[in-house]
Amino acid sequence: MDGLTPHAAIEARLAAAGLALPAPPTPRGRYAPFHAYALADAVFVSISGQASRDAGRPVQGRSRAGDALKPAQSACGRAALAGLAALASACEGDLGRVRAITQLRGYVACDPDFEAHSAVLDGASQVIELAFPDLARPARSAVGVTSLPGGCWAEVELCAIIAPCRR
Repeated sequence: MDGLTPHAAIEARLAAAGLALPAPPTPRGRYAPFHAYALADAVFVSISGQASRDAGRPVQGRSRAGDALKPAQSACGRAALAGLAALASACEGDLGRVRAITQLRGYVACDPDFEAHSAVLDGASQVIELAFPDLARPARSAVGVTSLPGGCWAEVELCAIIAPCRR
């Protein structure tokens, strides 16, 4: 998007799809929302698990065999937005510093006979691809679990490489 900073272009692409980054997450336990490790010319960042929430309220649900996937995919998308908000915090507010999303892990609350975990996690991947269309797709894991904090439907974790701060 011409004339916009990389961060502003990311936010504009999300907004064009009707999405916006929520406020950066507040830890709900003894962990940090992200961990950054500086390398010679980049910073490796691990984002703690971010649950599916909308305006701070849990997006609750459970995936069952035969159910429509769209609601679960939407929950994964909400979790991915929270992950991007934590990543923006790690980038000091500038998502334009992101050079790679190296790993996306997703956890889906589901029944034991549910098998479409990967298709559900596509909701998170779509948000990542929308924000960063020029980056290579990350490695990805999709895992089914019996429950998540707050009854949330999904939780995602991200690992990324970002450019160092320009101070």
